[in-house]
Amino acid sequence: MPHTARKYRRRTNLPGPAHSSKRVEITEPSGWTHITSRNLAISSKRGGKKGFSQGDDNDNDDDDDELQLLPAEAPPRLTLAELKRQYEAHSQQWKSSQTWKRLQRALQSQVGAVARTLQNVVCIGLGSPSGFVRGGWVDRRSVALYQLAALVSVLDMLAQPDMGVHINNNVYAQDPVFNEFDKQLLQSLGITVVEHPTAFNLVNQHSFLYCPGAERSHLEQLLPSSPGLVFGGPLESAVSSDNDHNNNNNPDNDDEEEEQDVLATFIRTRRSLQLPQFEPNVHAFWNMRLYWEEREVE
Repeated sequence: MPHTARKYRRRTNLPGPAHSSKRVEITEPSGWTHITSRNLAISSKRGGKKGFSQGDDNDNDDDDDELQLLPAEAPPRLTLAELKRQYEAHSQQWKSSQTWKRLQRALQSQVGAVARTLQNVVCIGLGSPSGFVRGGWVDRRSVALYQLAALVSVLDMLAQPDMGVHINNNVYAQDPVFNEFDKQLLQSLGITVVEHPTAFNLVNQHSFLYCPGAERSHLEQLLPSSPGLVFGGPLESAVSSDNDHNNNNNPDNDDEEEEQDVLATFIRTRRSLQLPQFEPNVHAFWNMRLYWEEREVE
């Protein structure tokens, strides 16, 4: 998947734990970004593949192993039954929140026409509901569980007869950090786990793209497919940040202008709803939006 040299970091303005080691963003050749606190030697060349290697403090060998984004490591005593219990607890909190009630009203009153044109649902970048990303510094398990609960609640709503949506079993999820517990949980919820790049090839104008954790490089590839319904973001702040960067620092960078145009074009052609803050975990849906296209039912 094509990438640019520019990294996009979601600004949450939320406090995080103090760490003595420097945090580093590692972008895999497939396009996924991993945040790590390990001592890493990073080399890259514009227009080519990026190589990543991990230095070993215990020896003087010059040979470095390539860093791969592996499935998340689940706690040793975790069981599928316990993971399902955790999911149900998160789902109950989500369904009782004002955030879900606002999203529900929008789906009922404003998104009906485009919803009836949907044929599949594609979830990209959910993260692991059960495990720690290897070498990572953020525990995103609760975030992923809330985001999964939100996806399932939307699927349940779209499945209601009065919505007129015919997705059937065409619901897919892709993330390289999914482990076996995650895959079993998703399967139990009627979601099929696929490997890269399958999910990217499934997105089209009849898709609901659920991407609360997708990287910017993913969105720049996916949004030109014109998915009818999108959950993710915040795209507006990304475009605003690009405008400031191009005006002040690097006005003649054609790659960045093309990236900005992809996001800006999508925003101009969509209506959107910003979700109110989700009190149980503000990280889970920070500045997220639902985007939809005004369509006539075929």
